[in-house]
Amino acid sequence: MATPTLTNPALTAAICSLEHRAWAALCSSGADLIPLLSNNPVMIFPGDLILTSVSSPTVHDMLQGPDFKPWKSYTLSHDEVVILGKDSALIYYRVEATRDNETFKAICSSAWVLEDRTDSETGGWKMASHQQTLI
Repeated sequence: MATPTLTNPALTAAICSLEHRAWAALCSSGADLIPLLSNNPVMIFPGDLILTSVSSPTVHDMLQGPDFKPWKSYTLSHDEVVILGKDSALIYYRVEATRDNETFKAICSSAWVLEDRTDSETGGWKMASHQQTLI
């Protein structure tokens, strides 16, 4: 029997690309991130903020609300993908993002699930969870 491997180069490349698309969307508008999200996303941010599809405010409200401020730029580094199963993967990395006079540095992770195989934009992959820890 072959030794199992935790890597799948095609899946790793796809998840890395999707995570970059998510940050690029946040450089445009919060609404641009919504097509990449699962049906019930969980977003955990610094400052005691947990957003879901049923929280108050919801993740969708926050992304589309007047208080959302797009990032100007971002850089991801040390990104690694761990396959959790045939329909799920986790990516973790460091990010440095800027907007206005603010520089944001964090360790992040996102869980991606194969949720909608008919979505040709994402290959069916959707972000189910995202978490940020300030550094």
